[in-house]
Parts: sequence; C-alpha cells; structure tokens
Amino acid sequence: MIYLLGVSSFIGCGVFMLSVMLAWLCFARISMPRIENSLKDQGIDRVDWDGPGFRVLSYTIIILFKTKRLNDENYPFVPVTASRQLATKTDWWFSLWLWGSFGIAMVCMIILSVFFPELLQE
Repeated sequence: MIYLLGVSSFIGCGVFMLSVMLAWLCFARISMPRIENSLKDQGIDRVDWDGPGFRVLSYTIIILFKTKRLNDENYPFVPVTASRQLATKTDWWFSLWLWGSFGIAMVCMIILSVFFPELLQE
C-alpha cells in the first residue's frame, strides 16, 4: 500500500509537470499575444528580453495574485497596472492552471523525496 502511494506520487508529479508545460504554452500562445498587442496599441513598452520565458511567469503572477505589493514601481518586468486591466477571466484561469499544476507537482516531488527516496535512485 505504501509502495502504491510512492508510485502514484511519481506518476502524479510527471502528469502535473506535463500540465504545467501545456498551461504555459496555452497562456503564451493565447493570452500573452492579445495582452501585448493591446499594450503596444496603448503605447506601453515592455521588456524585450525574455530569457527562458520569464514574461509568461510575470504575466501569470500579476494576473493571478492581485496584491498591492506587485505594482509598476517595484515590478519592472511587465507593466502591472495595464496588464491587469487588459486581463480577462480566461487569462486568470490559465494563470491558475499553470501555478496550481506547478504547486501540486512540487507537493508530489516533496512526498517522493522525503518518503520514497528509493524511487528516485537509479
């Protein structure tokens, strides 16, 4: 029974990491172009360098977590106020999907690494 929990955590981690990748692609291909085109029409510049897809994470963070600490003055990666105004409910659901899947995958990974380290060895 304990072994079954370990195997299911291993499978769950893989499934949710695939879900993170799919959510990332959906947000990057559906939500982000619409937001950035609207920002460009308003004359608002964004950071051109993206690196390893950091803009996707930036947009999803400011759309999902609407705290006052994330504002234009202390979060220079994307225009916070304008992006929040342009975000739709679909963008919020994509953000929740991405961060929710990532959180569950990390919980599965913690369960694996703490309780079933023998499954992670070769």
